[in-house]
Amino acid sequence: RHTAGVGSSAYHTTRTEEAAVWAYRTAGKAAKRHQFKILNELYARTKGSRGSWRGAVLGALYGLVESSSPKILLSVACVVFALLVDGLGRASPIDDPEACIYGYGAVRFLAGSSNGTPNGTQPEKFYPPEASSQQSLVFRLVKHGLYQLMVLHMKIINEAATTRRLSGSPLHALFQLSGALRTLAGSHVLHNCHASDHPPEPATSEGEEEQQDVAQTEQAVPLLVRAAEMCIEEPEVQANIVRTLSVLSEHSECCERLAESASRLGILLGSIIQTSETVEKGLATSNRLGYILGNVMSRWDTARVQFYCCDVSLDGLLATLEYYTNKSFTLQNQMGDSIVQVLTKLIRVLANMCVNGDVGYGMSQRSPLGEVLLNILLKVKEPKTAEIEELLFATLGALHNLSYYYECGETPSIQHTGSICERLKDICGTLCSILNNEQNPARSEVARVLGNMTRTASVRQTFCEENGLKILQQCLTSANDELLVTSCGVVVNILGDWARRASFREIEGPVILRRILQRGVGNRDWIMAGIACQAIWNYLIDTRDIVQNMGQAEIDLISENLAEGLDEDILFEGKDADNLWEDFAMVGTDLLERLQLCLSGKNTPCEISDEETPDKRGPQY
Repeated sequence: RHTAGVGSSAYHTTRTEEAAVWAYRTAGKAAKRHQFKILNELYARTKGSRGSWRGAVLGALYGLVESSSPKILLSVACVVFALLVDGLGRASPIDDPEACIYGYGAVRFLAGSSNGTPNGTQPEKFYPPEASSQQSLVFRLVKHGLYQLMVLHMKIINEAATTRRLSGSPLHALFQLSGALRTLAGSHVLHNCHASDHPPEPATSEGEEEQQDVAQTEQAVPLLVRAAEMCIEEPEVQANIVRTLSVLSEHSECCERLAESASRLGILLGSIIQTSETVEKGLATSNRLGYILGNVMSRWDTARVQFYCCDVSLDGLLATLEYYTNKSFTLQNQMGDSIVQVLTKLIRVLANMCVNGDVGYGMSQRSPLGEVLLNILLKVKEPKTAEIEELLFATLGALHNLSYYYECGETPSIQHTGSICERLKDICGTLCSILNNEQNPARSEVARVLGNMTRTASVRQTFCEENGLKILQQCLTSANDELLVTSCGVVVNILGDWARRASFREIEGPVILRRILQRGVGNRDWIMAGIACQAIWNYLIDTRDIVQNMGQAEIDLISENLAEGLDEDILFEGKDADNLWEDFAMVGTDLLERLQLCLSGKNTPCEISDEETPDKRGPQY
């Protein structure tokens, strides 16, 4: 028999204890306060004991389960808890699966019932004296060694699965075990124990016990991952295990252990669409695996690289994305998991992976990622619901990270069919249609993505063919500061092409840029002012006659705005300037000096070599 968390010394009953049991059975309503004291004594004696007298104790407790006294009911639960963990410790999930099924089912129910009270009130503390430092029934279970027991039972199950395929009761025991662990891990008490942002506790025995609880939970993570792998052909059990892992992924220590298994989780994800009987049946597990991987990829760079370097994991992610993209976006299961939710989580996994430069650049070459993201954009570009809008923003975030790593003007020599590189022009056209819709809430994000993409010459050409300059004119006169700034980023790139400057002048672009600069300086928005300076610089960079291209009146106004924005003494009154102003001051000073040279009659354009024609020059900032 396997035991855990319970003392090993034998316990011998005495006449005094037998009398206590008899008195406990026959006590009447008038003796409730004595019952409570007796229950406390029973709890103290049963929590670490052995002996056949347990039946007598349980028989005595049975008569009190309908008591109206909260104190007595809670004390009864405490005694049963002590016996329950001891009983589980004597059972094996392989040899005695029924005991584990009912035992962990009871743990799951009782621990879940202890997580709160109606109306947000605090539970009244009717704990035995020696347990007064414990704050909930969950703590009672943990202090009885339940975590250690769960880890032991999972090891037994996994070891048995290496020699034979599990079925029937052992799998049901695993189902209840993982559910009980999820309930414990999701309780607010243990969440406080695991919180990584709390200051370290003093070196006390209680603090050491909490650290041991955390360590035991971490040990369960790789065992659960292995259990999920062996249950690929048992979707219900696997889904329950994955639900538990999703709760554990919210704790930083467990998330770090999950990061070590990132590629294995990707393989699991890829298997869902192959083993699920219907689309709806696979949604729950796919949704939670996406949540787990999203938590992992947002924190651990090693997991990003590991996942990317495992072709099976990466192919599984891309295949799952493609599979759900081609399904109806209205599909959902009975629990509320939907196609849109799954896609949102998986695309966030992708976006977080691409925070790593090597991964982001490599993913832009992978097929069929460009095709998948383009199809999603086409389906969600006019969001009608909050879920669709969330998916739109997630897709734009992924595109932003994927396009961030392009070199200026780069065109890959080999373009894989369906990759981001190969579908870049089509994606640009779709983004332009979204940007042109004044009612679309994602316009700022679209402009931010285009700010990355238009560093490539072919995309700048596509953007202008899609009437991009007219669309930019609307954005640059918007009252939305974020849209204005991100649109200015696109202008900086567009004006890197000599041929686009005349068209920009036709839409009164120089006047618009001067107004943006004035607005930025006036509002002390140094990001806005700085990017306006960059756009003006690129507009004037190769011109031989600044007055002709900008106009004397506009030059004077720009100079005044720059002088105001660069006056550090007035702006900061002798205090240190902030970093954003420092960034603005660098480009603002260069631009002001250039304009002053123009006004002094010493205007000279930037020199261009014979090998570099104006229309191939990239943006300077």
